This record gives sequence, structure tokens and C-alpha cells, in this order.
Amino acid sequence: MSWQEDLSQKLATLSQAEFNYIETNDINKSSELDFNCSGLYMESTIIYFEIKNIEYLLKENGRRKIAQIYKMYHQVLCAVAEQNGGFVNCFSSDAFLVIFPGKEDTIPVAVKCAMKIASALSTTYVSSFGNIAGLEFGIGMDHGHIMGIKNLSDNKLEQINWLGACLYKAIRIGHESIRPYHISISSMLFHNLPENLRIKQRSILGIKKNTEIWTKVTYQHEGVKHHLYQTNQKLSIEEEP
Repeated sequence: MSWQEDLSQKLATLSQAEFNYIETNDINKSSELDFNCSGLYMESTIIYFEIKNIEYLLKENGRRKIAQIYKMYHQVLCAVAEQNGGFVNCFSSDAFLVIFPGKEDTIPVAVKCAMKIASALSTTYVSSFGNIAGLEFGIGMDHGHIMGIKNLSDNKLEQINWLGACLYKAIRIGHESIRPYHISISSMLFHNLPENLRIKQRSILGIKKNTEIWTKVTYQHEGVKHHLYQTNQKLSIEEEP
């Protein structure tokens, strides 16, 4: 059989098969997926982490240095996410996903995790990245259902391909994040946050007042105006989940 005939046969098999999926919040169920028409369907809060200006960084620093930085970012995200119940997916050459499987109760956990990531990269471990000029990152977040399909047999988490409207919305929101507002979240996330993640007490002229830590921003997504909320608020990586 030629490779063209083999491909035609595979496409025919896939096109005629019924797509099956496992509905779960347990990422370890990915071990049950095959390379045919099967997927993993879960409700999740999504952190989309983007390395900004990757083309500029490559031009100024070279491939080896940026590959090194990518690995360092990966280590930070994994360390913080694993302490807070999430897992990391290597989404592309300049982005990662941090996924928190579950319903709306994962939203405050994921937002706190994003604040810890921002703290780790801009404060706690900033000296580790200090020799790279122009290094920036942005975070976009949303919540919803995603479908994962397997493309490698030797990695259960990081090389699953994820699809979902909330994921693409998180990406679009992440594009709006820029220093010092490293974190941007959807309206849905904002309205599901507890007061301690929306309000901070500040002293203004000696008088303590409650102030909103999020700024409302209008943006375009799929030709429609939406609102997102941005913050420069950070949390210590040592704070309890």
C-alpha cells in the first residue's frame, strides 16, 4: 500500500467514525485516550500565559537563549500550578496553558495562582531572567468547557491538544495584557470572584478605604465588544491556595 492509499484509508476511517469522549475532571483519564476519534471533555478555568514580543526577543537574543527562557518559564508555571491544583500544557512556542479542572469554584483558585505567577516572575525570581532585555509576559483567563485530544503517547498532560471557546477567549484577553497589568480576566470570572479577590483596603490621606483592584476595559472579540478586567495585583507564592 502506498502512503497516499494509507492516508486515504485513515481519513475514511476517521470521517466515518463517531467521535467519543470521556467527560471528567481527572486529567489522568487522558491515559485512556487513543489516536482515533476520542477526546477528554472537561469544565475548567483556563490561564493562557503568553511570552510577549517573541520575534523581537529572538532577534535580540537568539534561539538558544529564548529556548532557555522558555524552559525557565515552564519550570515556574509547573511549580506554582502544581501547588494550586492546576496542570501545565505546552500550548505553543510562545505560550502555555495552566488548566484547573472543575466548576466555578476553581475560578478564585486559578486567579490566585495567576497572581502568584505574576509575583514569581516580576519579583521573587526576576533576577533569574535579568539578562534578557525586553522580556514581558501576559495572562488571559476564562472559564468553560474544553476538549482535549491526544497526539503523543509518551506524555499525558503537556502535549494534549485542547479546543474550546473559553480557551480562544482567554487567548484574546491575554493579548490585551501588558505591563503593569499582567493579568486580564473575562467578565464571567470577575463576577465569580469573592470580595477578597476584588477589593483591597488602602490608606488614602490617612483614611482607610476599600478600593477595586480591577480595571474594566473594552475589547473586540469576534467582531463584538466585550469587557475584561485587568489588575497589577500580585500574591506571594508562599500564600496558601
